[in-house]
Amino acid sequence: MKVTDFARSYCYYVPEGHSIWVRIQMECCCEVVDDVTQVSDEYVLGVRTQTGLRTDPPSDVLDPGYDFWMIFSRKHIFIRRTHASSAVNNPTRVPVEEFISTGWERRLVSATQLQSAAEILDALKAGLRIVARTEFVSGDGERRYRIEYPIKWADGDAVNDVFRVETGPVLLLDVERISAGRIPEFSDFQWAYLDYHDFDHVRCLLERPTSILSGSLYGSSRETPERSSVLTAEGLKQLEARLFEGWDPPIPVERLRQLFETNHYSAVSHRRASTSLFAIDEAANDDQSRHDNQSLPA
Repeated sequence: MKVTDFARSYCYYVPEGHSIWVRIQMECCCEVVDDVTQVSDEYVLGVRTQTGLRTDPPSDVLDPGYDFWMIFSRKHIFIRRTHASSAVNNPTRVPVEEFISTGWERRLVSATQLQSAAEILDALKAGLRIVARTEFVSGDGERRYRIEYPIKWADGDAVNDVFRVETGPVLLLDVERISAGRIPEFSDFQWAYLDYHDFDHVRCLLERPTSILSGSLYGSSRETPERSSVLTAEGLKQLEARLFEGWDPPIPVERLRQLFETNHYSAVSHRRASTSLFAIDEAANDDQSRHDNQSLPA
């Protein structure tokens, strides 16, 4: 079995008008497959970074950095930008023709499938790198997509013979809406972390716009018994009424509410899926899977 060695896999591009060659570590790869037409599409998620100093001269005060992700496909690069206290409202989809070259390189290495909680626990204790593949299938069985991603957080319990994976971020799509051969909209992509205890179900923690005030109502717990909320529920209602009611804001009220929202993993979706975990064979030779959208100039 071959899986992706994410530590040595990356995306790259050469922007028009520049002499730089950019390399971005690969975070997750996704393949959409139409089982009827046998058409497939690939999407590769790069790691998050901070960028955005555009003023001349650059100013950390006037133009601070923002969160920045890129999704590579054969025809486009999807760029996500998340600004402080703002939901995703500044994405772009750039055709690859606007770059001198783009693409990715996946290093494929031999791996052994882990088929029980005991095997997963042994691999964790041995310090082995673990890669997962999760596949989602449409209700009519005609479409599917699979994602491959490195396991960054997991645990095993030898006494109760159970395991748990909590890892991400991963790139999700709606298997009922997406289809191979169709260029997706930016809104088709979902940003998620995964949490699961078996190979057949996945708890997806989905990112969505969330009021920055929503975190003010947290309560105490067994682990933090002295923790107290900043506001009561009634106090939160009074604050929101003060912000959004009884006056004529300079922008529509709905847009004003969006200015008080940020992207947060605040929605949960339980989905049926088929997941396989693999431990990388550190001594095995690797293969290379490379996709170049355009050739570099001579």
